[in-house]
Amino acid sequence: MSLPASYLQASTKTANDLRTIAHSPEIRALSRLSLPEIDAVVDLTAQIVPAGNVPGMILSGLARIPGQYLPAKTMHQHINILFKGVEQILDRAAYGAFFAGPAAVIWGYQNLLNLAGKDPDSSFPEGAWQFYVDYALREDTARHVTETHGFDTSLEQHGLRLSELDRITAWVMAVVSSLHQYDDLLEIEWRERVATKLLRELTALQPDSARYARLYREWEIQRPYRRDAEAARYDYPAYRRLKFEQFLAEPLGDLPEETRAAWRNQLEQTAQADLAAYQRQMSILACLEPGPYGETRTPFHLSQAQVGLVYRGGYYLIPVCAPGTSNLLDAETAREQVAALIASQPGEPANLLPFARIRRAAWPLLLRKLSPALLENLQVLRFAPILLNFDSRPAHLSLTELRQAERGVGSHALTVFQTGSTFVFDQSHIFFDGILGAALAEILTNEALSWAVYLSTLPAARSAVDLAFTTLNLSPAPADLAVCAKQATVTVESGAETDRILLKPCATLRRLFKQRNSQLQLTVNDLLVLYRAIHAAHYRPSADLVSALETFASQGRDQRALADSLRKNLDDSRTANPSMLIPMDASRNSPRERLYPLSLEVPLAELDLLHLHQSVLQALGNYENTSGDRSVVYAEFDQLQRTYLASLAGFGVILNKWKEIAIQGQSASVGAIKMLAHMPVPLQRLLDKVPERFETLNNLLKGREVFSNVGAVIPTSTLTRFVTAKDDNQQKQLAWGILTDSRGVLRVTLRDFRPHVAALHTLGRADLACQVTQDYLDSYADGFNQYIRDLQRITIASRRTHFLRRVSP
Repeated sequence: MSLPASYLQASTKTANDLRTIAHSPEIRALSRLSLPEIDAVVDLTAQIVPAGNVPGMILSGLARIPGQYLPAKTMHQHINILFKGVEQILDRAAYGAFFAGPAAVIWGYQNLLNLAGKDPDSSFPEGAWQFYVDYALREDTARHVTETHGFDTSLEQHGLRLSELDRITAWVMAVVSSLHQYDDLLEIEWRERVATKLLRELTALQPDSARYARLYREWEIQRPYRRDAEAARYDYPAYRRLKFEQFLAEPLGDLPEETRAAWRNQLEQTAQADLAAYQRQMSILACLEPGPYGETRTPFHLSQAQVGLVYRGGYYLIPVCAPGTSNLLDAETAREQVAALIASQPGEPANLLPFARIRRAAWPLLLRKLSPALLENLQVLRFAPILLNFDSRPAHLSLTELRQAERGVGSHALTVFQTGSTFVFDQSHIFFDGILGAALAEILTNEALSWAVYLSTLPAARSAVDLAFTTLNLSPAPADLAVCAKQATVTVESGAETDRILLKPCATLRRLFKQRNSQLQLTVNDLLVLYRAIHAAHYRPSADLVSALETFASQGRDQRALADSLRKNLDDSRTANPSMLIPMDASRNSPRERLYPLSLEVPLAELDLLHLHQSVLQALGNYENTSGDRSVVYAEFDQLQRTYLASLAGFGVILNKWKEIAIQGQSASVGAIKMLAHMPVPLQRLLDKVPERFETLNNLLKGREVFSNVGAVIPTSTLTRFVTAKDDNQQKQLAWGILTDSRGVLRVTLRDFRPHVAALHTLGRADLACQVTQDYLDSYADGFNQYIRDLQRITIASRRTHFLRRVSP
């Protein structure tokens, strides 16, 4: 897509002004860059952040700040000024269609820091990702969702039937105890990662270094998410720390005392330097204050915290501490309060759903226009980091539909919904990444189950006489709803889910790969990513969808125009190789960094993968169908097969290199990888493009789809489904979420934000939007299964494959 003239003019104006400042003697003396490097940074910054004279003004200001580090307040002021500058210089159409949003502004600001000789890494004390999510993952669409079935499944298995009172109380107490223990939970999360990282580094030169490099992965497999019978004397974080120490005992015992002493000293020093900051960064005892461009996390004390409860259409708050103290609210008191709440008369039903979909940038002005009564109640709601919605939702709904119920206004960390058979966790990406969010869902589920077992042993509850809970009035007045209706809302979406993908054939294929050559190491996720690109090139709507679109087109002029546009967009999408944003866990290397977003385009054209796949299959068919002397047709197949498998192996090497960068923060020599595998020339050229360091914001600028796989859960897990978040960049149109449950069932969810979704909703055809999304996802799943069958045929068709020394590009 070519840039409009207004964008190019704005970029040119920005570059000219910024270059004048950057070439000044003052900046040249501070910058560590050469003049050609300065010019390159200026041009790129102006293209990404066309903000007129604002970047130059900021650069000039940076030069006057002594030292390499900046106060956080100054950084936020600069970021907000850059946002405002872009808004003022670009027209609305160019801003929405071409400007890459918060990632562009923050990345551009990092370039300005480089020009001014500042240290960009040190300027983001909580890591680039945390800084980014505060600006770019704050909308309602930037929440990810997980589901567990363990609570109701375990109750049924043990024949326990809970009253509604005890069901609610069990979850209230799970939230109460978890909030009291949250700092301890964050400490053990931090300690597990840092302790294993330090061991990996201290043993890197020892003969058994591989053993210590695997420690964290081994711990992940056996990490407990519930307290077993032996844990009666421990809360969950203390029990988990005990199990972790037991896990480390043997590998630590096999090390020399001097190595153990060095490890203990480094761990203690790192904890003193970093742990408290990490706990502040990740705490959910905070509310989100919306600004025009980003969120401010405002912490509050545990004694102020409340459990939010949605029940019979109303909102209630139950304190997490005993009255007048910071002590844990005891279960008997909580039970009596819930009993009184259930017995109370319901008030006017709340209606915050329209407010949950308002863009966060609109809130600063909106708050000035709402009625004092509504504002007062919203202010009180801010102190509930977790909402429990006990107005049951249908279990058969997709997770994207299921979450469309009362869930506050987006200023809190987590909402929990119940379906009667599962619990669903709707989580803000500002507070949780996918893996941590899934872990907390498991922990809360198991804590609620423990409380349920305890409550089932108690006699009938009495209603509290002195009421400690608060009833909120969150039924907006007509004037409030009228103001709300005028605000900009988040992008409309549709959702789809499937469990059609078969994992056993994938496992079989991976064994065949290993038998062929040790370098054919594609993981299941590698195969899923690879096929996503192939699917984009091959997708054709099913006969059912074609028929549905034809019927829709016959219903009027607007319907015909939209159907034609949709069909054209689907056709055009086959020519675009999707740029996927793949979240990768960075916390193993540095907990504060949370994750690294990898932007990846599968090199379909460079490796000729589409043509090779079809050519190998055709050659294999010719070989299988030829009678008599088949040496010539076999030689043709053998040559193509070797080339194809070598290309697939090389693709796996590239992905592994990216994973190494994500885990370690930087890569080892790319040249060393080239020496390990005699790869086709196109692959060697691709490896030249793999960076030595990971550039978080640069990758965020490139991704057009989110492709997030939280992996296979441990055998005791009850996680069932996962929906990933989408950042606030409107250029990202699809978000793929993948989870493999404890029974080995792989489920894929797809959030669809393509333009036709909103258009179909406007015409009252949300059902057709969902059908389009479901058709796309089903086609991906069915095509993936066929692709794996094809690869099995190709791989097993000859003896051991050796990589070619050279293959023409």
